[in-house]
Amino acid sequence: MIEIDRESITPMYLQLASALRERIRRGEIPVGRRIPSHYELEQETGGAVSRRTIKSAIEVLQGEGLVQGVQGKGVFVVAKPD
Repeated sequence: MIEIDRESITPMYLQLASALRERIRRGEIPVGRRIPSHYELEQETGGAVSRRTIKSAIEVLQGEGLVQGVQGKGVFVVAKPD
């Protein structure tokens, strides 16, 4: 379960990106593995976030060079955070 604090001053997409980054760092989602789908992430947050929020969180991780999308297959971890 991914905890999202709706009352936090930190935007929800950054909270989600942080949770995914931590999973990657700990090896829960290893390099080469697909991250959970939009639907799975929505379920893991208890429906607390929208698909747009999930997309924004993934864009943050892509910008950091941690994940890369593959058309028709999903988003995969390509590097661990420093």
